[in-house]
Parts: sequence; C-alpha cells; structure tokens
Amino acid sequence: MIDVTSEKRLEEAFDQISEELRNEYTLGYYASRDGKFHKIKVETVNKDLKVMARKGYYAPKS
Repeated sequence: MIDVTSEKRLEEAFDQISEELRNEYTLGYYASRDGKFHKIKVETVNKDLKVMARKGYYAPKS
C-alpha cells in the first residue's frame, strides 16, 4: 500500500506505481466450473522479487 500524506508523497507514489507497471506480468488460467473457491499460489525462484497476486477465485457454476 502506498501512503500519500502530502503533494510530494503523491509524486513519489506515482513514480513507484509507474515503476511497478513497467515490470508487470500477467498469467492466465482456465477456471474450473464447479462453483468452488480455488487457491492460487505464485512463487519465484528469485526471492528478491515481490509477487502480488490474488489468493484465489470462486469458479462459476456450469
């Protein structure tokens, strides 16, 4: 989370967001159709990288 308490922090926040977007990847998957919650786990070999991913998803029912 980015804490913005002043105009200077706002500029820093936009810089940080811009940097993060330049290093973004998108993964895709085919959702099950069973109406259940499915966990998602994303890991990297390089522990210096920060993964931001959702915990899982609720699949639609067929």
